[in-house]
Amino acid sequence: MHETSTGRETPPRHARVLIVDPDPGSRAALSDSVTRLGHTVHHAAPPGPAAVELPTEAAPDLVLVTLAAGEMAEPTIETAERITERFGVPLVYATETTDAELLDRAQRSAPHGYVLKPPDPRHLGLALRAALGAAARNRNDRQEADPADAAPRPEWNSAILRSLFDNMSDAVIVADVRGRFVAVNAAARALSDTYDPLNPERWAQHFEVYQADGRTVFPPEDLPLTAAIRGRPTGEALVRLRNRSATTGKDDLWLNASGYPLLDAAGRCMGGAVVLRNVTATTAQSQKARRLEAELHERVQVLDAIIRSMGDGVVVADAQMRFSVFNPSAERIIGLGATDRPPEEWTDLYGLFYPDAVTPVPTDKLPLVRAVRGETVEDQRVFIRNARIPDGAYISVNASPVSSESGEVVGGVAVFRDITARQMEEEALAQAFAHGRLEVIDTVLHNIGNAINSVATGVDTLHQWLEEGELMRRFARVADLVAAHESDWIHWLEHDEQGRQVRPFLLALVRDLAAEHETLLGTAGRVRERVRHIVDIIRTQESFTDSTVERKLIALPQTVNDAVKVVQETLGQRGVSIEVDCSRAPTEILVQESRFQQMLVNLLKNAMEATDERAASPEDDPGWRPRISLRAYRGEQAKTFVIDVVDNGIGIEPSRFGSVFNAGYTTKKHGSGLGLHSAANFVIGSGGSIRPLSDGIGHGATMRVTLRLVEEPQRPAAAGGGQ
Repeated sequence: MHETSTGRETPPRHARVLIVDPDPGSRAALSDSVTRLGHTVHHAAPPGPAAVELPTEAAPDLVLVTLAAGEMAEPTIETAERITERFGVPLVYATETTDAELLDRAQRSAPHGYVLKPPDPRHLGLALRAALGAAARNRNDRQEADPADAAPRPEWNSAILRSLFDNMSDAVIVADVRGRFVAVNAAARALSDTYDPLNPERWAQHFEVYQADGRTVFPPEDLPLTAAIRGRPTGEALVRLRNRSATTGKDDLWLNASGYPLLDAAGRCMGGAVVLRNVTATTAQSQKARRLEAELHERVQVLDAIIRSMGDGVVVADAQMRFSVFNPSAERIIGLGATDRPPEEWTDLYGLFYPDAVTPVPTDKLPLVRAVRGETVEDQRVFIRNARIPDGAYISVNASPVSSESGEVVGGVAVFRDITARQMEEEALAQAFAHGRLEVIDTVLHNIGNAINSVATGVDTLHQWLEEGELMRRFARVADLVAAHESDWIHWLEHDEQGRQVRPFLLALVRDLAAEHETLLGTAGRVRERVRHIVDIIRTQESFTDSTVERKLIALPQTVNDAVKVVQETLGQRGVSIEVDCSRAPTEILVQESRFQQMLVNLLKNAMEATDERAASPEDDPGWRPRISLRAYRGEQAKTFVIDVVDNGIGIEPSRFGSVFNAGYTTKKHGSGLGLHSAANFVIGSGGSIRPLSDGIGHGATMRVTLRLVEEPQRPAAAGGGQ
């Protein structure tokens, strides 16, 4: 103990402090705070025997106890009582709550002070100093006076309550029975800078109190403070405090309010108190979370409705290959719905085969399994045959992985459609072409034979003229006469009867020569045309057999223009206008140039002949003018491009769509039926597709060609570094 010269005990400046707290981390924090204030941590322990059963010779100067709420409240208060009884040292409570019931229970242990957690160093230092000083004064008083005269000091209790009141984190307002503010703590004053302790009604002038919806004004008689003044305690009520000048509730304060009546010793109500806890931040976050949840729910509902209404099948699986989405169209197309069986059984369960309809698709090649592994699948064709679809069906599947925000694959999605009709058409077309390869040989030989007969006739005519040479013999006779009279040429021409006949003979010979020249020129022209026809036929034949033509990178717009130039003169003669648009097409493609260009020429010739048929139609519109357009553009599917050759010619009956590419099929009087057939052979042989589009006779037609964009192959670097 410390004593002055007068013999009175003084509080120690550096006390030994016993710390009691159920939480190890909190004990460490309090120990650190006490040490920083210059005191010594005598011992730190949780509530219970470890804190009480210390040797008496090592008694502390003060005990600092954390007032725990809940089930630890009673053991903590009991431990505090036992320590103070055993050692007779002052007690200070560190508390996180202002619960009146708990504070009343703690008061039975006669604490010397309270400090709020986490403690402000200044407040903690003052609380410890005050407790040590009060304990020293109490001991001095007991020494100087009769213990029977000792009595509690009201001013000390008032100081404790005032310190606790002003340091509470919750706002507290105390009013008398008339509703006048008696006390307002610092936390309540911080709610608004309009608070005036001398004129508290200004709060009512500046603020309105609303219920949680922000629209309904809180009835004054139901306010927690009003109920407390009338002697009725209230539970927590959520209120919104709004500045009267605010036009919206954006800046409202959200408060949890609880009312407590103040009663005197006789149980009469002297006023009331309201405790306000600012929960604005928490409420705003809760509202935002609810709003986001509502928006997410709405989006999920919309997405679910879209997926359910899609004509395409949609199937989604998680990383463990469990189905999470299986829309009605998927069940309709496949014949069966979702299953909880492992993917190793999917092939047998759903009946999944390669397009040959015989070979089962292995598990690791299934599109959805590949997607969950992180692969992207485009247009994988699968044949399905099971008990629900005994005749089988073809589907085209696109699949892709589903990734989280961190990039981890968490599942896969597969979208597929029934392409049975299209597959059947392609197979029928392929069979027709396979059959047409045999038929076209007969057609080609027949056409070549006819052309060669015509050529032979023309060649015979030329040979006969050259062999007989009547005009040449006549020229020879004239030459002999001229040579015989070389010395008397002038006299012979003027005076000899035979000489005078030379001039009319030469004029007649020139006329005969000119006539025969015209005949021979026509014969040679017919031979040339037949030879060109033979070349066209041979080119068509080559399209069936030549697979060695090298592909190369060509400029697409230039190649299109070159093809147009081939038919430009004929189009001009027939008055057909043509429009070319390659603005949306790839600038370069890898293709067999000559066959690609011949395909374009055949399509343009077909369109031109369609306009000829339309022009010859007796029901034709007088204002009609023949037009052809050629458009090239990138396809909707990745790595494809499309060429449309559009005409306003005679059109095609939809029932004839499957026949127009057959070898020998034609609607023209002198057509060979090889142009479209040759074009189709090239397109299909290149892995593309070609199909006609038309609304029927009189409505024109479009020939649509879709080809894949092929990357230019990488060429190996030359050995030796080019030295």
